[in-house]
Amino acid sequence: MAEPTAPQTLIVVGPEHPGMATLRERLRERGALLAHTDCLPQAQRWLATLSPDLIISTQALRPAPPCPQLAWDGRPASLEGLMAHLFPPPPPPELGLGLEIDANSGRVALTARPEEAVLLPSTELRLLLCLLKHRGRAVSRRELIQEAWPAGEQPKPRSVDQVVHRLRELLAPLGLAERVRSLRGLGYRLDLDRLEDPASGQPLAKPS
Repeated sequence: MAEPTAPQTLIVVGPEHPGMATLRERLRERGALLAHTDCLPQAQRWLATLSPDLIISTQALRPAPPCPQLAWDGRPASLEGLMAHLFPPPPPPELGLGLEIDANSGRVALTARPEEAVLLPSTELRLLLCLLKHRGRAVSRRELIQEAWPAGEQPKPRSVDQVVHRLRELLAPLGLAERVRSLRGLGYRLDLDRLEDPASGQPLAKPS
């Protein structure tokens, strides 16, 4: 069975919120266009010019458009959930670092010991993926909030520190807790230059 295709052009009808611009940019990076309005007549006019694949709206468009409509209750968290379902995060590329991550289930394991995997909650997983994306350099708390938290949420810096603390605890069985390093005044950095088997101490991968 073929995998469902993510929509390329979406119209969102409903209230504006602070995370809308971030969400629009994230979808643009995935090759999709998001047009937003809180005006139902404007959405109707866009139908002809944009030919959307999907409409997400707090009110049903009448007459019914030729594309599917999804109901939205107007809450930012609900919209974020819909987008996460439509555009699931892709798994990270094979990095040759002796580490396996399943971005859908949150499963993390060492390549040499796949049976000893740990499961990460969604926020801890997104934070790890962000650090992995920028591995080897400092990632500020601001960057972590932008990439690891749902659009529109503004956690306090202390909340970031707490999630990092939980992430370290969860990665400890894999011997990776100390790989998430605190850099005073800069943020956090993930170091995977010499990954070792926690049982034998033998290197699992060459430095990248």
